[in-house]
Amino acid sequence: MSNLHAARMAGVLFLISTSSYMVASELIAAVFQLPDYLEQAFPNKNSLTLAALLEFINSAAVVGIGVVIYPIIRQYDERVALGYVAFRIIEAVMLLVGAVAILSIVTLSENLIQNPLTNTEHFHTFAKVLRHERYFDFQMGMIALSLCGLMLCLTFYQYRLVPRLLASLGVVGYIALLLKIMFDFFDISLGGMLLYIPGALFEFLLPLWLIVKGFDLSQKPEVEMS
Repeated sequence: MSNLHAARMAGVLFLISTSSYMVASELIAAVFQLPDYLEQAFPNKNSLTLAALLEFINSAAVVGIGVVIYPIIRQYDERVALGYVAFRIIEAVMLLVGAVAILSIVTLSENLIQNPLTNTEHFHTFAKVLRHERYFDFQMGMIALSLCGLMLCLTFYQYRLVPRLLASLGVVGYIALLLKIMFDFFDISLGGMLLYIPGALFEFLLPLWLIVKGFDLSQKPEVEMS
């Protein structure tokens, strides 16, 4: 695979990952924001199943990005290349576990609807536990993303694989994402959703750059790989 082809494939996978997760989040939010979300989950099972499928696609794309980028980054820093793939796999696994939680809530909703005369409190308690599990799975996945993204962008910046302004935006974005997750863990209200913006902008601009321009591999590392 040529470097330009690999860059374009990575760019397409970035777009697939971002778009699939965004659509999945909207489908899930449309149900989970309802006060009677547990009662509504099974009637909306098609939407939630589609959301879980989209999150699976996102996870597959996430791993694909790491695999495609690996041979390029390995030319400059093998540890970063390996770390990027490893953290992307961790991210994908965490998000997949969160997707399974969605399907479990659909099953709970079905049981609740089919057994209306039973004590429903345990259904709601279990659903709440699954939602908390999904939330923390997402948080752990975002920690993995922020760490590997930061390593990648620092390598981009050091070797000018993409324009340094774009790489700098990525550094800021992933640091902001990591801070957002840490603030949420400790219930600190600082920055809010604004901390997602730099990273989101980077993950929109980077794939466009990769598809159009690819990586600039003209600057060789100081120590050549054996």
